[in-house]
Amino acid sequence: MTPPTSSATAPSPVPWRARHRRALGLVGAVLAAGMTVLWTVVVPDKADAASGLQHALLRWGHAASWACLTGVGLAVATGAPRGVREMLAWGALASYGGFLLSLTL
Repeated sequence: MTPPTSSATAPSPVPWRARHRRALGLVGAVLAAGMTVLWTVVVPDKADAASGLQHALLRWGHAASWACLTGVGLAVATGAPRGVREMLAWGALASYGGFLLSLTL
């Protein structure tokens, strides 16, 4: 009598990133939170000469993108639904895009 093959009966291994999702999300959130604080303090010189929306994007756009990435890390760590993670990631992209656009104007 031959034993069953291990590939047919063994469950597929859980990927490393899935096993360490909580730790990876928390580390990412802590790093992104640090960058949020940094970019709240460090402001491009061009922001002083700008006004209105351009000033707001130069002053807060980069920090807002990192704040959204902090939220992504926390959402990953807590197992939030994919839609929440994607919304925060798109918010980070939009904030950073607005920051870069205002920087080039």
